[in-house]
Amino acid sequence: MDSASRKEIIPCPCCAGSQYVKWAEEHGYVAVKCSICGLVFVNPRPHESLIVEAVKTGMHSDVSHSRTAIGQHVPGNVAKYSQLFNNVFADIWQRASPITWLDVGAGYGEVVEAVTGLAPAGSKIEGVEPMTPKVIDCQRRGLNVREAYLSDIKDKYDVVSAINVFSHIPDFHFFLKDVKRVLLPNGEVVLETGNIGDLDSVEQVPTELDLPDHLVFAGERNMESYLLKAGFHIVSIERQRRDTVGNFLKNIIKKFLGRKVMLRLPYTSPYRSLLVRAKLGQ
Repeated sequence: MDSASRKEIIPCPCCAGSQYVKWAEEHGYVAVKCSICGLVFVNPRPHESLIVEAVKTGMHSDVSHSRTAIGQHVPGNVAKYSQLFNNVFADIWQRASPITWLDVGAGYGEVVEAVTGLAPAGSKIEGVEPMTPKVIDCQRRGLNVREAYLSDIKDKYDVVSAINVFSHIPDFHFFLKDVKRVLLPNGEVVLETGNIGDLDSVEQVPTELDLPDHLVFAGERNMESYLLKAGFHIVSIERQRRDTVGNFLKNIIKKFLGRKVMLRLPYTSPYRSLLVRAKLGQ
């Protein structure tokens, strides 16, 4: 595949609009902002074959840097999601009835581990993850995570979660149709992503964009549009800031290591991490 065919120009993945302005650039890729709905997305984006390859390997072969998306298990994330989900889904835990929960893009299983610790006895909590090293690590630690895509799943669930997965998905409209396919009647979806689509400029983002590993960046209005079109209604949105002192110190280290990060004073960015809970039906 030659360099010209390794990228493709696309319309807005949210509203299908063709009007946009350049918003940022990283690693030879440009992110544009839709002039109609405000979605930020890589355009031209990597060819589909490169996206599939990156999902499996954690690396983009057309990008020169050596960073990968393989990462490692973060125990602190288990505590974070345990506390967050304990509050957001208090009504489910209080019913004390067994539930079924599928975490899509489970990574190193922190969400599966957190929900397993919260769910009533008899519940079935599992995850799917396409990247082999992550699945091996999860299974080594006894977590119910298998190597698969959402499209491989045949069972039905009360809840489907996709935590920090949105930006990796080229067609989120199609993804939500697949989510609906595996949900029980009155089932729910919980999504976590940033609100980059709400920001005026990339200078307001307290971290790197990680293009082209991250392909799409939404705002609240975009998430509402996606979910409403798919037949969900929003139950709640939790907004958490990420421009903390800890994040600022991490960015100083990244800057020292030669990474292109924005150094902003803590608690000055409008960037928020959004945790959206939505339910099927009206």
